[in-house]
Amino acid sequence: MILLLASTLVIIFSFLSAMHFYWAFGGRWGVDSVIPTAEDSIKALRPPTIATIVVGIVLLSFALFYVTRMGLLTVELASWLFLYTGWVLPAIFLLRVIGDFKYVGLFKKIKSTKFAKADSKYFIPLCAFLAVAGFIVQLYH
Repeated sequence: MILLLASTLVIIFSFLSAMHFYWAFGGRWGVDSVIPTAEDSIKALRPPTIATIVVGIVLLSFALFYVTRMGLLTVELASWLFLYTGWVLPAIFLLRVIGDFKYVGLFKKIKSTKFAKADSKYFIPLCAFLAVAGFIVQLYH
């Protein structure tokens, strides 16, 4: 069960990383649904290409973290780093589920935009899964 959850996390984080690299290098598919917008359809933020690349690298490092958790890759780092990282990663996604109380998460105020609808339908459940799966992997690994 833990191996299956960790493998699923690796696949999801790898896919999310690949999507960010795709967008950073000019891809357009889905980009209109993944950036928060105000009710007047003005984007709440315009991430520069370098920020999108950094997010892609961070997501790829999350995938690599779970690869090491499964024992498929050995990395010589302090054990406390693996311990805290194992709790911090799912906590990040739990906070994303809660949201910023305006554009994203369960408690968002703006709910009628294309992004807000995608957030409720796809992104919140995905982040909830990433949080729960990450906590389970950490608890039982």
